[in-house]
Amino acid sequence: MTNADEQDHGLIEPAGLPTDFEAFFARHKSEFLRIAGARLRDPHDADEALMEAAVVMYRKWPRILAHANPIALAHYILDSAITDFYRRRARTAGREITYAQLAYADVPTTDDLLLLRGHDRLDRALAELEQRAPVQATCVRLRYLAELDFDQIALRMGITPGAARANVHLALKKLSHLMGLPDTGEGDT
Repeated sequence: MTNADEQDHGLIEPAGLPTDFEAFFARHKSEFLRIAGARLRDPHDADEALMEAAVVMYRKWPRILAHANPIALAHYILDSAITDFYRRRARTAGREITYAQLAYADVPTTDDLLLLRGHDRLDRALAELEQRAPVQATCVRLRYLAELDFDQIALRMGITPGAARANVHLALKKLSHLMGLPDTGEGDT
Protein backbone atom coordinates (compact mmCIF):
# COMPACT_ATOMS: atom_id res chain seq x y z
CA MET A 1 0.00 0.00 0.00
CA THR A 2 1.27 3.46 -0.82
CA ASN A 3 1.60 6.31 1.56
CA ALA A 4 -1.17 8.95 1.31
CA ASP A 5 1.47 11.60 0.58
CA GLU A 6 2.73 9.58 -2.37
CA GLN A 7 -0.64 8.90 -4.01
CA ASP A 8 -1.58 10.68 -7.20
CA HIS A 9 -4.99 12.25 -6.63
CA GLY A 10 -5.34 13.36 -10.21
CA LEU A 11 -4.70 16.99 -9.41
CA ILE A 12 -4.36 19.11 -12.50
CA GLU A 13 -1.97 21.99 -12.63
CA PRO A 14 -3.66 25.31 -13.39
CA ALA A 15 -3.58 26.23 -17.05
CA GLY A 16 -1.20 28.96 -18.06
CA LEU A 17 -3.27 31.99 -19.03
CA PRO A 18 -2.05 34.58 -21.50
CA THR A 19 -0.29 37.26 -19.49
CA ASP A 20 -2.25 40.04 -21.17
CA PHE A 21 -5.54 38.36 -20.17
CA GLU A 22 -4.31 37.88 -16.60
CA ALA A 23 -3.31 41.54 -16.37
CA PHE A 24 -6.59 42.73 -17.89
CA PHE A 25 -8.71 40.60 -15.58
CA ALA A 26 -6.67 41.45 -12.48
CA ARG A 27 -6.95 45.17 -13.26
CA HIS A 28 -10.75 45.06 -13.69
CA LYS A 29 -11.76 42.23 -11.33
CA SER A 30 -12.83 44.42 -8.41
CA GLU A 31 -14.88 46.62 -10.73
CA PHE A 32 -16.56 43.56 -12.28
CA LEU A 33 -17.21 42.09 -8.83
CA ARG A 34 -18.82 45.32 -7.57
CA ILE A 35 -21.16 45.36 -10.56
CA ALA A 36 -22.10 41.70 -10.15
CA GLY A 37 -22.52 42.15 -6.39
CA ALA A 38 -24.78 45.14 -6.83
CA ARG A 39 -27.01 43.26 -9.26
CA LEU A 40 -27.07 39.88 -7.50
CA ARG A 41 -26.98 41.13 -3.87
CA ASP A 42 -24.98 38.11 -2.68
CA PRO A 43 -21.17 38.02 -2.72
CA HIS A 44 -21.07 34.28 -3.43
CA ASP A 45 -23.51 34.58 -6.33
CA ALA A 46 -21.59 37.58 -7.66
CA ASP A 47 -18.32 35.67 -7.51
CA GLU A 48 -19.88 32.70 -9.29
CA ALA A 49 -21.32 34.88 -12.06
CA LEU A 50 -18.00 36.70 -12.43
CA MET A 51 -16.07 33.45 -12.76
CA GLU A 52 -18.50 32.27 -15.44
CA ALA A 53 -17.97 35.58 -17.25
CA ALA A 54 -14.20 35.19 -16.86
CA VAL A 55 -14.32 31.81 -18.60
CA VAL A 56 -16.24 33.33 -21.51
CA MET A 57 -13.81 36.27 -21.61
CA TYR A 58 -10.88 33.85 -21.69
CA ARG A 59 -12.43 31.83 -24.52
CA LYS A 60 -13.13 35.00 -26.49
CA TRP A 61 -9.91 36.78 -25.55
CA PRO A 62 -8.62 37.21 -29.15
CA ARG A 63 -12.01 38.66 -30.13
CA ILE A 64 -11.96 41.01 -27.12
CA LEU A 65 -8.47 42.21 -28.04
CA ALA A 66 -9.56 42.84 -31.63
CA HIS A 67 -12.65 44.78 -30.54
CA ALA A 68 -12.63 48.57 -30.86
CA ASN A 69 -13.56 48.89 -27.15
CA PRO A 70 -12.34 45.78 -25.25
CA ILE A 71 -13.62 46.88 -21.84
CA ALA A 72 -17.10 47.53 -23.24
CA LEU A 73 -17.19 44.00 -24.67
CA ALA A 74 -16.01 42.60 -21.34
CA HIS A 75 -18.85 44.47 -19.58
CA TYR A 76 -21.32 43.08 -22.09
CA ILE A 77 -20.05 39.55 -21.36
CA LEU A 78 -20.39 40.20 -17.61
CA ASP A 79 -23.95 41.52 -18.02
CA SER A 80 -24.83 38.43 -20.04
CA ALA A 81 -23.35 36.16 -17.36
CA ILE A 82 -25.41 37.92 -14.66
CA THR A 83 -28.57 37.53 -16.75
CA ASP A 84 -27.76 33.85 -17.35
CA PHE A 85 -27.22 33.41 -13.61
CA TYR A 86 -30.75 34.76 -12.96
CA ARG A 87 -32.22 32.51 -15.65
CA ARG A 88 -30.47 29.42 -14.32
CA ARG A 89 -31.65 30.29 -10.81
CA ALA A 90 -35.25 30.61 -12.04
CA ARG A 91 -35.09 27.24 -13.84
CA THR A 92 -33.78 25.39 -10.79
CA ALA A 93 -35.93 27.16 -8.18
CA GLY A 94 -38.59 24.43 -8.20
CA ARG A 95 -36.01 21.70 -7.65
CA GLU A 96 -34.20 23.27 -4.73
CA ILE A 97 -34.67 22.35 -1.09
CA THR A 98 -36.23 25.07 1.09
CA TYR A 99 -34.80 26.29 4.38
CA ALA A 100 -37.56 24.50 6.26
CA GLN A 101 -36.45 21.19 4.76
CA LEU A 102 -32.89 21.64 5.99
CA ALA A 103 -32.31 21.22 9.70
CA TYR A 104 -28.84 22.74 9.55
CA ALA A 105 -29.59 25.77 7.37
CA ASP A 106 -28.94 29.27 8.65
CA VAL A 107 -32.37 30.87 8.49
CA PRO A 108 -32.17 34.63 7.90
CA THR A 109 -32.73 36.72 10.99
CA THR A 110 -34.83 39.85 11.23
CA ASP A 111 -31.62 41.89 11.14
CA ASP A 112 -30.69 40.28 7.80
CA LEU A 113 -34.05 41.22 6.34
CA LEU A 114 -33.90 44.75 7.76
CA LEU A 115 -30.56 45.29 6.01
CA LEU A 116 -32.20 44.53 2.67
CA ARG A 117 -35.35 46.59 3.18
CA GLY A 118 -33.86 49.79 1.75
CA HIS A 119 -32.71 48.09 -1.43
CA ASP A 120 -36.12 46.91 -2.60
CA ARG A 121 -37.36 50.28 -3.87
CA LEU A 122 -34.04 51.02 -5.53
CA ASP A 123 -33.91 47.58 -7.17
CA ARG A 124 -37.41 47.98 -8.57
CA ALA A 125 -36.66 51.50 -9.78
CA LEU A 126 -33.41 50.36 -11.44
CA ALA A 127 -35.23 47.47 -13.12
CA GLU A 128 -37.87 49.86 -14.48
CA LEU A 129 -35.18 52.31 -15.61
CA GLU A 130 -33.40 49.42 -17.34
CA GLN A 131 -36.57 48.82 -19.35
CA ARG A 132 -37.14 52.49 -20.18
CA ALA A 133 -33.58 53.77 -20.64
CA PRO A 134 -30.94 51.00 -20.56
CA VAL A 135 -28.01 53.32 -21.31
CA GLN A 136 -28.93 55.58 -18.39
CA ALA A 137 -29.33 52.59 -16.09
CA THR A 138 -25.93 51.22 -17.08
CA CYS A 139 -24.29 54.62 -16.65
CA VAL A 140 -25.70 55.11 -13.15
CA ARG A 141 -24.66 51.57 -12.17
CA LEU A 142 -21.13 52.17 -13.41
CA ARG A 143 -20.97 55.53 -11.63
CA TYR A 144 -22.29 54.54 -8.22
CA LEU A 145 -21.99 50.77 -7.98
CA ALA A 146 -18.69 50.30 -9.82
CA GLU A 147 -17.42 53.71 -8.59
CA LEU A 148 -16.10 54.79 -12.00
CA ASP A 149 -15.56 58.37 -13.09
CA PHE A 150 -17.20 59.82 -16.19
CA ASP A 151 -14.16 59.22 -18.42
CA GLN A 152 -14.11 55.54 -17.46
CA ILE A 153 -17.87 55.23 -18.01
CA ALA A 154 -17.50 56.87 -21.43
CA LEU A 155 -14.77 54.40 -22.37
CA ARG A 156 -16.86 51.39 -21.31
CA MET A 157 -20.03 52.63 -22.99
CA GLY A 158 -18.47 54.01 -26.16
CA ILE A 159 -19.83 57.53 -25.52
CA THR A 160 -18.31 60.89 -24.62
CA PRO A 161 -17.68 61.89 -20.97
CA GLY A 162 -20.29 64.63 -21.35
CA ALA A 163 -22.85 62.08 -22.52
CA ALA A 164 -21.93 59.85 -19.57
CA ARG A 165 -22.47 62.77 -17.18
CA ALA A 166 -25.79 63.64 -18.81
CA ASN A 167 -26.99 60.01 -18.69
CA VAL A 168 -26.11 59.74 -15.00
CA HIS A 169 -27.87 63.03 -14.23
CA LEU A 170 -31.01 62.00 -16.12
CA ALA A 171 -30.96 58.52 -14.56
CA LEU A 172 -30.77 59.98 -11.05
CA LYS A 173 -33.75 62.25 -11.76
CA LYS A 174 -35.77 59.32 -13.15
CA LEU A 175 -34.79 57.05 -10.26
CA SER A 176 -35.81 59.74 -7.78
CA HIS A 177 -39.17 60.05 -9.51
CA LEU A 178 -39.65 56.25 -9.75
CA MET A 179 -38.87 55.84 -6.05
CA GLY A 180 -41.22 58.67 -5.09
CA LEU A 181 -38.50 60.80 -3.51
CA PRO A 182 -39.06 64.55 -3.17
CA ASP A 183 -37.36 66.79 -5.74
CA THR A 184 -34.40 68.52 -4.10
CA GLY A 185 -34.08 71.07 -6.90
CA GLU A 186 -30.32 70.48 -7.13
CA GLY A 187 -28.94 70.38 -10.63
CA ASP A 188 -25.58 68.82 -9.72
CA THR A 189 -24.86 65.11 -10.20
